[in-house]
Amino acid sequence: MTRHRYTRWPALAGLLALIAGGLAVLPAHPAQAVVGGHRTSTAVAPWAVTLNLWRQTDGYPRSGQFCGGTLVRPTKVVTAAHCVVDEAATDLGVVAGRTDLRRHDGRMRKVTKAWIHPRFGRHLENDVAVLTLDKPMPARYTPLPVATAADTGPYRPGTRARVHGWGLLDYEDRQANLLRAADLRVLPDRTCQRLSPWGDFDPKMHVCANDPVAGAHHAEGDSGGPLVAGGKLIGIVSWLLQGDTATPTPGVYTRVSAYSREIARQLR
Repeated sequence: MTRHRYTRWPALAGLLALIAGGLAVLPAHPAQAVVGGHRTSTAVAPWAVTLNLWRQTDGYPRSGQFCGGTLVRPTKVVTAAHCVVDEAATDLGVVAGRTDLRRHDGRMRKVTKAWIHPRFGRHLENDVAVLTLDKPMPARYTPLPVATAADTGPYRPGTRARVHGWGLLDYEDRQANLLRAADLRVLPDRTCQRLSPWGDFDPKMHVCANDPVAGAHHAEGDSGGPLVAGGKLIGIVSWLLQGDTATPTPGVYTRVSAYSREIARQLR
């Protein structure tokens, strides 16, 4: 039975392996565009970075981007575990300051280490990873603070939040070349649980948000990117719920505050 899907660009071999092993997590409801989203820039969101395969990092098209991430220290990036679990850390690159993926601006760094949550599961539980870069990013790429257990306010229902990414634009699978953002609101946990009939949504590790007017949400290729509220990283793009008339498609995000201690240990 279908559940939800990764929102990175999946490798065909990895996808076939999941299907063969009975672990495919493709959705009943496909990932859609960031309807109602808008263009933004890395000048506005200097901590928004792309994940790339290093050998493609400065190539065309789109700089080899396949996931997003958040710079939280000059040498540390928080992303989704499902983005990097099947990749060797030394095959990965990170780019900051490249609003337009068709350009060669910004700064590239190689990844030297990838910490993946030891209890990450193929149904996207504990979907968090921390990457270590070979050199610090320049000071102009300001890191984003990470939400902690004390940060309850950003998770209250109705809180305004913003998701960033370079994912798909529409139903035609057009890829974004420019960084985009969508303004969302945090939903009550009970709403997210109602829309997750298989019980995959767990409020201890997840938060969900949507745009009740335009239906904006993250799309394929946005995985690992930031959900920001109150000037902090509160969520990591993970998967999508199937919405209904009352609740247009909500995005599900790893609840960063639930992992703040584990993330902090990786930032030392």
